[in-house]
Amino acid sequence: MKRLPVAALLAVLFAASASAQQWKPLVRDAGKGAQNLQCVRKDPAHAGGTQAYADEIGAGKCFVSVHGMAGGMVYRDYAFFSDGMLMVFNSYGDGEDTRRFTSAREFYFFPRANAPDVDLDPAAPSVVVTMANGDRVTFNTDDAQIASVGRGGVEFPSYNGLMLDVGFRMGELPSGLPNGDATFRSAYGQTCTVKNKELFTYASGDRALKMTDAELSLWLKTRCPGLYVDF
Repeated sequence: MKRLPVAALLAVLFAASASAQQWKPLVRDAGKGAQNLQCVRKDPAHAGGTQAYADEIGAGKCFVSVHGMAGGMVYRDYAFFSDGMLMVFNSYGDGEDTRRFTSAREFYFFPRANAPDVDLDPAAPSVVVTMANGDRVTFNTDDAQIASVGRGGVEFPSYNGLMLDVGFRMGELPSGLPNGDATFRSAYGQTCTVKNKELFTYASGDRALKMTDAELSLWLKTRCPGLYVDF
């Protein structure tokens, strides 16, 4: 089977669940994260101008998708995965050239213990996502954006835990570049920059995290000795 570019898969990801069936067979490698998870499954539902749902890609990789309902081809959507990834997908207009009209921002949050989940209350309205590490992210239901994020883009200037910022890339996931930089940041602001190929495996167009949390913790103690890791 011919694999679609990552950006094309991401564009489908944020469609209604019926359309999402098209990309599920193409995303096979769940990577290493929380083990033996039972994915949460929740049908698409709306709260204000925000749609959210939870499902599974193949076997063992769970996700939550959050999508704005305003319509049009200029938008920013979010997906949270069981390997700890928060992927921010941007569309800049209607066009077939994904390297011009789409981009992705990629973060990971550790340690990973649970399947991501979403609590959606149409009456309130409210949408709250619980990430794989247990932290909760609240969305503004008017525009389907993270409540604390400004207009300039998605950044986390401070975070009370260990996070990995893999950066930004037009048309594809940033982690797809083996020689690209990825930066860990601790709760105390300590940073350590490594190469993507140190963290991800690459095969047949797929990329996946190499390490479990236990393996990552041991590796960071040697690779980034100045970085505080509490798991």
